[in-house]
Amino acid sequence: MKWNRTKFFLFFIFAFLGIFISVFFMNTTREREGWTGIVTAKTIHSFQNEINQYKLRNEELEQKVDELQSRLDSYQVEEPDYDALENELYNELSKYDIITGKLDVAGQGVRIELADSTRILEPGENINNFIIHNSDVLEIINELKTNGAEIIAINGYRLTWDSKIDCAGPVIYVDDFVAGTPFIIEAIGDKEKLYAGLESQDSIVQLLRHWDIMVKVAEKDRIVIASRDNL
Repeated sequence: MKWNRTKFFLFFIFAFLGIFISVFFMNTTREREGWTGIVTAKTIHSFQNEINQYKLRNEELEQKVDELQSRLDSYQVEEPDYDALENELYNELSKYDIITGKLDVAGQGVRIELADSTRILEPGENINNFIIHNSDVLEIINELKTNGAEIIAINGYRLTWDSKIDCAGPVIYVDDFVAGTPFIIEAIGDKEKLYAGLESQDSIVQLLRHWDIMVKVAEKDRIVIASRDNL
């Protein structure tokens, strides 16, 4: 009976990983199909950031696959310690509960506030350069992940591994959640590392500030991000 439960847990973990990889590549394809073909300083920076993020995600996925394959091989060769194995798998499932947004999470991190530029435009200036787009929010999310953010929320709505961010006029859609300005992004992780990454010279934050878009970044000793069930 214990071994049947163990096999079930193993099947669940590998099935979850397979779905994660599939959705990751589906989202990548959608993002490329949504590109309008207009090249600006923002889009160049955005594409470079996305390339770096995809490389990082690919390395993480390869490492996870190797880790799970190694563990599966050891289970097949060695006589399992059923109690230790079930405890390990329980902890693994708890991690996936966090990833899928089923558990509240608290910890140190950063808080970012974004708002459109309020300055008067000069003749010939394009207003689109002075307002926040979903691509800008995505870049900030990617930079947070690159610098080790574990859990992220936008205007209180918690992101999960398959969340999508789309633009709809003055608001953005995060999955089915509607977020308007000011956008408040909270991220749990090493607060100093996250802050340093966002304030670095090549960060999207500096580009947004160049266009007079308001960006405030603050370190926080404690941030609480609620589960999806508690929203």
